[in-house]
Amino acid sequence: MLKKLFSLLIIASLVYALAACEKEKTNGIISEKEGVEYYQKGEYEKALPLLGQAADSGNAAAFYYLGLMKREGNDTAKSEEKSCEHFLKAAEGNYKKAYLKVAECFFAGKEFKQDFSSAFKWGKKAAGVVDEIQMDDKDRLALAIIMGNLYASGKGTLQDFSEAAKWLHQAAEKDYAPAQGMMAFFYYSGQGVLANKEKAKYWAEKAASQGDMMGEFALGMLYQYRDNPDMKEAISWYEKSAMKNNEVAQYQLGRIYENGTGVKKDLTKAHHYYRLAAKSGKDYPIKALSDFERKHKLENNP
Repeated sequence: MLKKLFSLLIIASLVYALAACEKEKTNGIISEKEGVEYYQKGEYEKALPLLGQAADSGNAAAFYYLGLMKREGNDTAKSEEKSCEHFLKAAEGNYKKAYLKVAECFFAGKEFKQDFSSAFKWGKKAAGVVDEIQMDDKDRLALAIIMGNLYASGKGTLQDFSEAAKWLHQAAEKDYAPAQGMMAFFYYSGQGVLANKEKAKYWAEKAASQGDMMGEFALGMLYQYRDNPDMKEAISWYEKSAMKNNEVAQYQLGRIYENGTGVKKDLTKAHHYYRLAAKSGKDYPIKALSDFERKHKLENNP
């Protein structure tokens, strides 16, 4: 009898604990809904404590909206780090709208630790719910930029130009100039897509019209390496790109003036552009500068 009574007491206590847990969860949902309503009205002072209460109950949606408030500094101290921490908790709680925000945090790595593998992981998850959460155009663009860059660079995942082109094409169509410049190179080189000079020129012109340095450089290449080269136009576009500290354009101008490609050979200009390119710290322009100075017995004077 005593054993049976003891068992009943244990069951009763478990039921009570579960009920308390469920009550806390329900309260968290109510607080989250009220908090979101206040947030959407711009009444942040009322939203903050309610969302905080819901988050304390483990409500993933509440963490997401707290993340938004921390990011914008809505009635709370602005903090990208805290914002990202909230977004991560929301994403780990399977709040799908938070997936992209976490990917952005890991990709940018400003106040939050940069981690391309994690950026790719959450980006992939965000890509899987684009239609489900009715992702808006702004977020679709952000996702395309992140995934396109990661696939193109091979950071956080295996380098895949085909996937990179797929994502960057989406960004290019949304008038994102750097993606348009990259699409020009993909179509010019045939990486990730079938080579197509007409499409390369189309995207290069779109990018260059917005002052994008890679679009300008791509136009330079198209003018230099077409069947009937137009070096005047090529140099003009390379110079525009070089002025924006594009070391590839600076390097190309160095080669043109060193070799006298379609222009009068000018070692002073060649030296100038090689030095500018070498300031990027990248290996190939540093080597080019060293080779040039050794060949022409020059010193790297500022």
